[in-house]
Amino acid sequence: MLLARPESLRDAASRVLLATSGCRSFDYLDEEQIREAGLHAIEALAARNGAASYAEERAWLFGEGEFDPFLNSMSPAESTYLASDCESLRRTLESTYSMAGYKVPKCELFEPCLGHMGVELDFMRHCLEQVAWGEDRYATLARGFFGDHLRDWGVLFAVVLRDKARHPALLYLSYALDKFIACESAVFRHSMPGLCVQRSLTE
Repeated sequence: MLLARPESLRDAASRVLLATSGCRSFDYLDEEQIREAGLHAIEALAARNGAASYAEERAWLFGEGEFDPFLNSMSPAESTYLASDCESLRRTLESTYSMAGYKVPKCELFEPCLGHMGVELDFMRHCLEQVAWGEDRYATLARGFFGDHLRDWGVLFAVVLRDKARHPALLYLSYALDKFIACESAVFRHSMPGLCVQRSLTE
């Protein structure tokens, strides 16, 4: 939903809806509203030009390279929401990704920055896959990365996206990401979360 080509979006939204339906709920979340937003998103992406219009709005919102406040509506990067020292954050992310053997995904339609929400979610996918394959050291890395990077700014990003989004699937993305961050915050206290939501939100 954040990085992939238009033809992958409907399947990604469907997987997000399925995966988050089993997530823990919280009092402030309106589960019926989230479910209806998900169904509306899938319907909109299935419509003629629905996925293409989503991709166009995504490009307008976030940009196709570095965020430009004169051309784009909101930043998709962590540095906008948390870090005042962008260069220090870039070095931290580069070091973390390198240590974990992670390469930033190549996107055909645009080039995401290191701190792009889609890239940080994809890095979590990478770490959790290593854990699933028996590489236990990645569990500590995943917990630390989630707490230091994704948890706090992810909620802010979701709130801003909810205010800016016009396409039903982008609006749903804001709800799903908010729920995902809340759910994973609770899960990480006791165990490792699953992979399905990270993969689908990344796409």
